[in-house]
Amino acid sequence: MWFIFALAVSWFNAFYYVGNQNSRLKPTLYIIYRGFITAAFVLPALFFITYDFQWQFFALVIIQGLAISFVDLKYFHAFQKFGAETVCSIKPLTVLFTFGLWLVIKPYMWAYYLATPGRSILIIGSIVAIVYATFKYRTHPVGLRCFTQMLPLLILSSVIDTSNKIIMEYANGHLLSAALWRVFVTGLIIGSVNLYVAEKHNVKTREIIKWKNIRKGLYIILLAISMITVNFSLYYAANPAYTSAIIYTSVIWIMIINYIQKLLGRKKSYKQIAKKWIFTLLIATIILIISTN
Repeated sequence: MWFIFALAVSWFNAFYYVGNQNSRLKPTLYIIYRGFITAAFVLPALFFITYDFQWQFFALVIIQGLAISFVDLKYFHAFQKFGAETVCSIKPLTVLFTFGLWLVIKPYMWAYYLATPGRSILIIGSIVAIVYATFKYRTHPVGLRCFTQMLPLLILSSVIDTSNKIIMEYANGHLLSAALWRVFVTGLIIGSVNLYVAEKHNVKTREIIKWKNIRKGLYIILLAISMITVNFSLYYAANPAYTSAIIYTSVIWIMIINYIQKLLGRKKSYKQIAKKWIFTLLIATIILIISTN
């Protein structure tokens, strides 16, 4: 069941990325809306649900919100320094870090992998193939300087991905409620932190609340839906790296969107990835799904 939700997340992410590319929303506004729009989207639903979570749930969510804010700002600066394409091409390495980190947190998983070596080889091999295929989705080489500076950020990103699954373990079975509260709280924190940072860079309040700008950022609702859905996948997945890996199949959906846009005579949002890497990504995804079920 976990892979159905993961594939849904990859689908939502693809449209989110295309929307981000097409909206031409200012980066300083994006980092604010990225938090507040996701929080506003789930807020009405909170009045109709009940929750009975342990204090650890909200403590972890708050810490995660602060960590995501820090990572977002660091990625924002990395995009400016190294280019968005270069940074995004090495982000999939977080999947490998997440896989290893979960083995440290849950050492009993070693027994599972060692008991089924054939299946384990298929799982690890498919994850590596997904990461490598996504890594090839670029035109510029990744320099050593970029990689070494990004490494701590990639590790922290894997910690955040791993914490998503840990948070859902405190859901007490109320997955939807937990997912909605997580999106709301982290959204408020991310939006508030980024608003504070933006004001330090002289971003005007009237620019933030202008409907013309908010309308450009409505595609962020897709991110909110993605953030809700991913929690279900993480809850059911034996290792959070499985979910993280499948989410990168968004590249396939982007290729399909590009093809449809081409048929409609519109400009493509993203460059085309070589078909051999799409094929590798597709086969590796299928092997991962089969091997983990």
